[in-house]
Amino acid sequence: MTERPILEVSGLCVSYGRIEAVRGVDIHVGAGEFVGVIGSNGAGKTSTLRAISGVVKPAAGAVNFDSSDVTGQPSHRMVARGLAMVPEGRMVFSDQSVRDNLVLGAYTRIKTDPRGVDEDIEKTIAMFPRLGERIDQSAGTLSGGEQQMLAIARGLLSRPRLLVIDELSLGLAPKILDMLFPVLIDLNRKGLSILLVEQMASYALSVTHRTYVMENGRVLLEGKSSDLAHDERVLDAYLGRRSHARG
Repeated sequence: MTERPILEVSGLCVSYGRIEAVRGVDIHVGAGEFVGVIGSNGAGKTSTLRAISGVVKPAAGAVNFDSSDVTGQPSHRMVARGLAMVPEGRMVFSDQSVRDNLVLGAYTRIKTDPRGVDEDIEKTIAMFPRLGERIDQSAGTLSGGEQQMLAIARGLLSRPRLLVIDELSLGLAPKILDMLFPVLIDLNRKGLSILLVEQMASYALSVTHRTYVMENGRVLLEGKSSDLAHDERVLDAYLGRRSHARG
C-alpha cells in the first residue's frame, strides 16, 4: 500500500431539493487500501457514494480521483477513468443472460480488447463458479446471492483501480457473505482499492483497513477499523456492546 490517495473527497455536500443528505464530508482512499463506511439508515452513506461515482452531482465540495479533479463528472466517464460501482440492490439486467451482463460491464473496452474481455470473464467465473454454471441463464433467475456475485463481477470487467460497493450484505444470508467477503479481501491483496458502504458494521470492521462512521450526513468518526471495533461509541451504536471483529 502506498501513501498516495487514489481518491480524495473534500467538503462534499449532496442535496435533494431542500434536503441536505451529505454535509461537508471528507474521505480518502489510499492506493491499495480497503476502506469502509458505516452508519445508520439515512446517514448519507449511499448519497456520498453516488456523488463520488458520478451518479449525482454534488452541491459543493471536490472529488479527486487519481490526482485529477473529477467533481461532477458523469458515471460513464468515471468508469472509463477506472472507478466502478456495485450499486445497492445489485441492479443486474434481469432479462439478459449472465454473460451479457458481464459483457456490459466491459462496455468501455469491448471494441478495442475483445480477447481481454473474454479472458476477464473467465477470471470472474473462476472467482464465482456459480456464474459459470449459470452463464446462459437470465440474470433475473439467479438468487440474491448469485446476483450480487454477478454485480461484483460486472464491476470488475471494466478493470477498475477503485471498486465502490454499496450495501454488499443487503438481503443476503450470512453464508453468502462468508463467500463474498473473502473474494473482496483477495482482490484487495492483489492491489485493488475498495470503498465499501456496509450496513453490517461487524463485517465492515472485520475486513477493512480503515472505516468512516457517518451520521446525519457528516463523518462522526474515522480511524483504523481494528480500533473502531473497540470504540465505546461504535460498540453502543452498531455492535450491541459486542465487537465482532475477526482479529
